[in-house]
Amino acid sequence: MPTPPTQTPATNRFECIHQIGGIRTGAIDHPQPAGGQSCRVAWVNTGAGLSFTVALDRGGDIVDASYLGKSLAYLSPNGYKPPSHAYHHGVEWLTSWPGGLVTTCGPVHIGAPRGSGVPDRYNSLHGHYANTPAAIESIINPDPSRKRYDIRLDLVVRCTTMFGPNVEVRRAIACTLGEPSIQISDRVTNLSDAPVPHHWLYHVNLGYPLLDEGARLIYGGSYDWHWDTAEPPSPRPSARTFAAYKTVPAPMATHAADGQRGVVVVPKATRGVVTCGLVNRAADLGLMLRYPAKQLPRLANWQKFGPGGCYVTGIEPFAGSLQWDGNDTHPGTKSKLRPGQSASYDLTLTALHGQAALGALMKHDAGIGSGA
Repeated sequence: MPTPPTQTPATNRFECIHQIGGIRTGAIDHPQPAGGQSCRVAWVNTGAGLSFTVALDRGGDIVDASYLGKSLAYLSPNGYKPPSHAYHHGVEWLTSWPGGLVTTCGPVHIGAPRGSGVPDRYNSLHGHYANTPAAIESIINPDPSRKRYDIRLDLVVRCTTMFGPNVEVRRAIACTLGEPSIQISDRVTNLSDAPVPHHWLYHVNLGYPLLDEGARLIYGGSYDWHWDTAEPPSPRPSARTFAAYKTVPAPMATHAADGQRGVVVVPKATRGVVTCGLVNRAADLGLMLRYPAKQLPRLANWQKFGPGGCYVTGIEPFAGSLQWDGNDTHPGTKSKLRPGQSASYDLTLTALHGQAALGALMKHDAGIGSGA
């Protein structure tokens, strides 16, 4: 039984649990083209000011998310498009991507398409997961009268191809009534009769008003590699450049169209746990991520501060490799799962407000240097 929330609800003051929190399922229609197109979703209310939408037809990823009436996530102009294998080639992933608080990438491939002459399972931006529907195994709503405060959604996603790979993902999304946190637990299993490549990334996409000029990105560690479309390639930017990466700017003209920048680090961990996120003191709002460093040994920070509304940063813990050009020397680059082998991942996201909570997250900030 989970720990009761700090303030337990008075059970004699409501008759329907959804008055204070829980899970409901339904569908969201997509307006273009009209008629018949919709995506299954689950609406989750934690009863603590944090509400979010789980896209059941998109692997159980989290799209809309708000805390105390303020949006946390970046949302793309695509809306909730139903999944389609048409998006499993090249960068067509971008045509259906709704954005959202958590987009899962993998399970066989993450990063850019590898190019012509390779199977589609390796030639799709960020892999097949986000365009694969999930099956619901169970829904648990809270029942304070029985001292049950857990809110839980159990899902199964299968990414399959004739002759393999055949990969199963069992996902649990769990909250505690009265607490503004989301726990994502994934177990990825190779059901094939041969080894399969395995790479896994959580694309946590933060948007306005949480993301705004002056907000501070909280992470640090040892430098791995970086990219910046507005600058010529360089072995490594200066410490001043990396310091500028940590403070969110106003929209940038250099980030119009496909302009962007980012950095990959081996993140700083405390007692084996990475704590990172974003603090916006002006809005009295923040988001904290926590996860075991061994499960997700590297962290990418993607920045796209476009002047036309595409204003987003991605905090992206990952295992495996984002690079397929042979230049990645990290030990986890050639990650594989043997037949029957599983890998587990755990990510907790907590919405924050109040200067004390934001200050506590700030203490986990660190520079980007030669050693974590």
